[in-house]
Amino acid sequence: MTDIVPTDFDGAEDSPEKTFPLVDTPYDKRPNLEELGIIEVERGVCEDTVENRRALRHAMLKWDYVYDTTGNATGHIAARSIEQQRDRAMISINQKKQLLLDPGNINSDFLTGLDLLLDDDAAKIVPGWVLGATRGWQKEQETGGPVSSRRQPAGLPGRCTMIKTDGLRCMLWHSGRIKDAGLCNLHLGSTRRTTSSVERAREKVSQISIYAVDVLEELMDTAQSEPVKLKAATEILDRAGVRGGIEVGVDINMNERPAGEILKERLDRLRAAAVEQVIISTENGVETEEVYEITDVTPREDGSDPDARN
Repeated sequence: MTDIVPTDFDGAEDSPEKTFPLVDTPYDKRPNLEELGIIEVERGVCEDTVENRRALRHAMLKWDYVYDTTGNATGHIAARSIEQQRDRAMISINQKKQLLLDPGNINSDFLTGLDLLLDDDAAKIVPGWVLGATRGWQKEQETGGPVSSRRQPAGLPGRCTMIKTDGLRCMLWHSGRIKDAGLCNLHLGSTRRTTSSVERAREKVSQISIYAVDVLEELMDTAQSEPVKLKAATEILDRAGVRGGIEVGVDINMNERPAGEILKERLDRLRAAAVEQVIISTENGVETEEVYEITDVTPREDGSDPDARN
């Protein structure tokens, strides 16, 4: 019995020239870069340029460097689609399946603590620092806690809690420290870049502020609605530093006493106190020197001190 091969007919049944066997075309998982506006060298491969990388990054695609048969760089990069990235992650998960606390759940936690140390197969595929930190944590648990109340408890490494865009949980390890919030170094660094993102946003706002003022000015001149025109005018005045309800006083108080009069009163008080001190000292039999009396505080024409001794 012969196999029946499906055919595609585009003519009469008795016309063998019009009979072609149907051949299934393999599904190509490589991304079509032309849809992103990138010129392809071949399917999924393009030149390694800043513009092409930016387009791939915007489309949330990753890439690999392309080398020729002799190992030399070609200046091209091969983009990986979301499906390719997921397939790659699944291969990594299958290789680390013995690490999963629940083998039926690809997003399960890793074995940690004593369970990890007792599983020889799992211990062979974890980073060395994870085993060292786990042993340190186990030793601290056996001794009853940190050696000092000022020292933080040892962290127990585990699987990073970040869920990636493909729906798979990160396969890296976190340190177990409280301040890391269950994130590995890679995703912890991405969260710390939030401050720089805010700074870039502020810089962008500063750059478009001139355009915003132009829009307010245009609204003030051309808007048909009076409330819109009033709002635009008040916004411009507010940014110019002119705010309503603020009164500026410019009155000057001319009843201030002359500085010479105030200085003379102070000198008189000092002189009276000095004379009183001389009288008290004389009555107690203490010899005193001559009390030099200041009688004039008006400067001379040549700028010299009127009470200076010759």
